[in-house]
Amino acid sequence: MTGAELRALRKQRGLSRRSLARLAGVHPDTVRYWERKAFVDLRGWAPDKLLKAMDLSELSFRNVYPGPRFEGGIFRTSTRAWDGVLGLTEKYSVTMRGAKTCGALTRKGTPCRAKPLPGKARCKFHGGLSTGARTPEGIERIREAQRRRWAKWRADNP
Repeated sequence: MTGAELRALRKQRGLSRRSLARLAGVHPDTVRYWERKAFVDLRGWAPDKLLKAMDLSELSFRNVYPGPRFEGGIFRTSTRAWDGVLGLTEKYSVTMRGAKTCGALTRKGTPCRAKPLPGKARCKFHGGLSTGARTPEGIERIREAQRRRWAKWRADNP
């Protein structure tokens, strides 16, 4: 449908732009906007309101989209998602795939939004990285482990 055809339908019913806008519950400029369009998309909200106000709801295609499950011909369905692209996937396989976050509760009481370290569940502030040994025994244990690593490396690489 063109805007000129929409205007002709309005005039045929003896309605002014203001009176049609009042009946449809839209602004008069909305009526003018759609009447000036080269092509009126009948699936839109405003054209649907205008057509219903003129008792032409059978021309409205609100929430009607072509579905890929029908081969050939013009078919209409009342849902866009299940007959559209999402209909080609498993019904519940489409999930929100956002960026992973740490999620630890902060002092403020909200979940931490920092990214976790690779291979870990928490960020560097909430258990991701070690801060090192604190006691003298722990420090000595780390030194001894490092000495063993260097000794093994020297033995393997003469």
